[in-house]
Amino acid sequence: MTPPLIGRLARLFGSGAEERRRAHILLSSLPPDPHLLLLCHGNLCRSPAAEHFLRRHLSLGPCKVFSAGLSHQENLPSPPDFVREARSFGIDLAGHRSRTMTHLLLEWADIILIMDGSNQNLLLDFGRSALKKSAWLGTWDPAGPLEIPDPYGQSPAVMRQVLGRLSRATGTLAREIAARTPPPSP
Repeated sequence: MTPPLIGRLARLFGSGAEERRRAHILLSSLPPDPHLLLLCHGNLCRSPAAEHFLRRHLSLGPCKVFSAGLSHQENLPSPPDFVREARSFGIDLAGHRSRTMTHLLLEWADIILIMDGSNQNLLLDFGRSALKKSAWLGTWDPAGPLEIPDPYGQSPAVMRQVLGRLSRATGTLAREIAARTPPPSP
């Protein structure tokens, strides 16, 4: 028997292929100047790194990008070992402090980009409207599955693998956003 929560999520989101299709439809319906919210569990590793990558990829675009976590822990720094690995990818998380997902951020966001099934389950606390706005960031990584695992406390090799996935996914996403958005006026 399927647990009720998993059954509800399966009915809402279906298979990986269906989720990828839904994510692309959601992306195509964004306004010209979308607000992109990146979420992970603690806003310590994945979402702040993805925020930095996406800002870099969209440097001249009209998008607004923000990250937060679902764990309700505020003002924590990214782990030093992850900061070190992120630096090798050209992003600086040394000054980052964790932020928590709020209903105000839910209203602000046009699309919420999540990393894994745990994020999806915790997002249920914000209601069905949050889930309808959500998509898996891994959708845009051509070399990987939907879920981008949490590198917190993992080896440097795992951290680099996750950072590579975040870089690829945000790069692909930025190209898709740029292809549907007119260039900014001079």
